[in-house]
Amino acid sequence: MLKLEIQAGRTLLVSGPASVRLEEGLVNIFGAPIHRRGRFTVRREKQIPIEIVEDSKVDVEFGERATYLEVEGSTVPDSWREATRRIESSGESKILIIGSTDTGKSTFSIYLTNQMLKNKKRVAIVDADIGQSDLGPPGSIGLSLVTEPLTELEGATVEAMIFIGETSPSRVVDRVINGILKLETKIPYGTVKVINTDGWVADEGAIEYKVRMVERLEPSLVIGLDEGGELDPIMSRVKTSKMKINVPKYVKVRSREERKHIREHGYRRYLREAVYRNFLLDRIEAADLLDKKPEKGHILGFIDSEGFMVGIGIFESLNRRRGILRAYTKVDFRKVSRIECGSIRLTPQGQELPFSIDQTWKNSR
Repeated sequence: MLKLEIQAGRTLLVSGPASVRLEEGLVNIFGAPIHRRGRFTVRREKQIPIEIVEDSKVDVEFGERATYLEVEGSTVPDSWREATRRIESSGESKILIIGSTDTGKSTFSIYLTNQMLKNKKRVAIVDADIGQSDLGPPGSIGLSLVTEPLTELEGATVEAMIFIGETSPSRVVDRVINGILKLETKIPYGTVKVINTDGWVADEGAIEYKVRMVERLEPSLVIGLDEGGELDPIMSRVKTSKMKINVPKYVKVRSREERKHIREHGYRRYLREAVYRNFLLDRIEAADLLDKKPEKGHILGFIDSEGFMVGIGIFESLNRRRGILRAYTKVDFRKVSRIECGSIRLTPQGQELPFSIDQTWKNSR
């Protein structure tokens, strides 16, 4: 364990996996205060900036490949504070956040939410980054009605989820937008809505998608995290109020493999305590499932009577003659009105499978 004494006005950047305990002093994370004896975890492939408010003593226990860096001042860009002041003063009530991958969209969502909570605002976060979702499993959109400051999205209480079944929005553009709109029906009147989106912004399809998203969602403000002008083709076509903010200097850029590890962690969270269960399809709508002819390993979304996802599972087998679906899941059949099938393929351990899965599946058993 590493014991650190850090002066006020500095920031400790910890990349996980790590466990951090504040022995003395006061720090904050994205504006959320952490007091003496407070403890928190930094997950693998994640990075958390710990701003030292008062001279502090910090104990850090590192896992494999974890790192830390101590820097002078705050890592929060001035433009983030400017955006927050603008939102507070103008009364913006629906903020759509866009940007490429690894630009700090989720981080800014948390920071903005915490600042709104400080000002006694009610805040809802919609996590529509279906490839790196923190509220729900990857391949879903999640909603949280936030009442306490956050240090990460994963720690928030999930109010509702929408099943998408893909980790890239390119083939499910309208489904993603419709999912966000459906989740908005769960948000109480007078609540500030913070909508985090995926990192697909570069090609013409992405530009059309983001512009269509703005047109249909009708946010009061679009915030773009942009350093090199990559959002200009989108922002120039957006008619609503908009502003750019800076990407943090110390943002963590992840490799393809690291992003895969984060997704697999997300699947495992929603497959804990899963067992093999049988579902009688004469009691459940399954047209989508039957049309797609799933193979072993396909991800399944279990949907309630209102159209919201109650959990995920993994397709095992289907007896069409008897109308019995066998799946690996923890979902209770009594909550399920419909079952949908996605394109993601997984092992029971939550590991992603390639499109040709037969041998991979056998090796995973």
